[in-house]
Amino acid sequence: MSAETLLDIFVPPEGMVGHSAALVAMTGAEDFLEDAVQRFTGLWPRQRLELGNVLVYLMLDGHASSSRQKVFLPGRIPGLHEFQPRKVDHGSLLHAKVALMAFAPSRTGAPVHLRLAVLTANYTYTSARQQLELVWVVDLPLVGSARVEDRADVAAAGAFVETLLARRFHRDEQTLPVKERKLTARLDVLLAAASSLAPANRKPRFIHSLDKCLCDQIRERFRSGIGKSKKNLLLCGSGFYEEPSTEAGKPDIFSKLEGLGVFTKSPRRVALVKPDNAGAVAAWAKGGDTEGWELVHPCDALGHNRLLHAKFVYVGHLRAGHASDGWLYLGSGNLSRRGILTHGGMAKGNVETGVVFAVDERLDGEAIERWLFWSDEAETVGDEEWAIVQVGDAPDTQPILEAPPILSATIETTPSRHLRLLWRDDVSTESRVSICWTGRGWFDVKRGDDVPLQDNETPAALDVFREGEPWRVPVVDSAGRVGWQPKPCENFAEALDALLDFPIRQTEDLDEDEDTEIVEGDAKGPIMGQAQAQQTKSYALHEAAELIERVAALQSALPDGMFDDWLDHLDRMFRASFPKNVIENWKKHGLNIFAHLKNKELCPSSWSDEQHRCYTELLDRLSTVWDLQ
Repeated sequence: MSAETLLDIFVPPEGMVGHSAALVAMTGAEDFLEDAVQRFTGLWPRQRLELGNVLVYLMLDGHASSSRQKVFLPGRIPGLHEFQPRKVDHGSLLHAKVALMAFAPSRTGAPVHLRLAVLTANYTYTSARQQLELVWVVDLPLVGSARVEDRADVAAAGAFVETLLARRFHRDEQTLPVKERKLTARLDVLLAAASSLAPANRKPRFIHSLDKCLCDQIRERFRSGIGKSKKNLLLCGSGFYEEPSTEAGKPDIFSKLEGLGVFTKSPRRVALVKPDNAGAVAAWAKGGDTEGWELVHPCDALGHNRLLHAKFVYVGHLRAGHASDGWLYLGSGNLSRRGILTHGGMAKGNVETGVVFAVDERLDGEAIERWLFWSDEAETVGDEEWAIVQVGDAPDTQPILEAPPILSATIETTPSRHLRLLWRDDVSTESRVSICWTGRGWFDVKRGDDVPLQDNETPAALDVFREGEPWRVPVVDSAGRVGWQPKPCENFAEALDALLDFPIRQTEDLDEDEDTEIVEGDAKGPIMGQAQAQQTKSYALHEAAELIERVAALQSALPDGMFDDWLDHLDRMFRASFPKNVIENWKKHGLNIFAHLKNKELCPSSWSDEQHRCYTELLDRLSTVWDLQ
């Protein structure tokens, strides 16, 4: 698997855009995640900031590290929200690696397609470029029929994400009714769509170790699928095997692997091993008797000398260099005690994910080397290569990240504008913390307080401080936009250009510099707000007429499927992109552009009565925002 292959799992199907994604891993790096979100949304960071939508929800292991002392700050990767970890036993590790995604025909449309990816890789370029990894992907259309196996897997993965989120993370809006949740609105839709697919009496191929170790589940599925058909090949790969011990005998995990299937009397047992990171395997191998196991170097079919990080077990029938009638486990769980013999309910257990499925294809030598990293000519690890060192997939000595007492805030408009603080569920009502935002200095609050807002205050993020510990958390505005940073426009021409720039251009159609830098517009008329003679009533009429005419022309040419996206675009542009002096000039001369835009003659004839109603209600709301009569 290459870097492009790992990123490709985020690319929407033809004609669709990313709706929502739940990503779970032990680690994730900013550069890789930014590229993944770009693939998923088709938008540069500046475009995502202007949309103000959260589409990607991230759950990483909560342990701090030298490169990670906080969750990703709001807006650091626009469109992505990372959940704050709960306190768990320090010895418990979230090691699972899975992505559940939804795609829609438009940016505001409902999902029509789901995708599940089970990975051995973390969300880093180290995994993508320097390591041998595996990924298993299933795509499932929500319209029409879908295979029952796929439905079972996606439903099981959705249930896993939901349970994991409840047990190991703080969910900001958990106590609110679903209809009132804004920060996690798209995640709720994704999980509901996955849950709706669950078939009756169908065991999924997807497995996890929230409550039951992977080993038992792998053995159960292998034996159920294989039946009495004996296999003569056991091929294993793992980033780690077992921790070193004082005994030099065969590691227990190898005995467990031997019992996963029904084998012939003399099966071929092969383990792909990194000799300088093999733990107890090294001590066993140096003892001289590996009891019928071949311990060999993995092969990189691309010749890039990548390190093995994939975790898998393949059982099948090997004849004349071809493998057939196979079954495969791949997933996050290393072939170690922690990886496949513990579970999340144990004090020092790992949470892992994986998938077990039949490999119906007959694999030739090239396919085996490419997909399972083994060649019959693989080099056996030499005695001098083994290094008995401490290895494994256990947490390091770093503590669990401390979650902020306030997880997020929402801007409410009734009975008056105020900031509603969403507190961590385990914070005392007597606890006091300090908060501030751009334009407002620090002040103390306690649980239950609402914070009044001035009309000109719309914070995009909230700084929180308690006992020497600072955090920054997201703010959701009254329209449901998170950390919204609208595009500023300095004059009418620039605002009109931004309004007419629809549909939103994809990254492949837009140069990044063009998006991230605000360029002075080639003005189509004098700049509003300057004390010039051109600021006359006739000019205000000209501007208003041009806007109405061009908006009517654009919306009349839009496909029906873009109606909701168009309303969302109008709402964002008119709320924030027009300079105040332009609005004040229209108000001064009694020009209400929204009243004129409501005329049916300016609307597409194909719009339904319901669409006309939604459009008219939006224009009425915008008229109130602009304080027009």
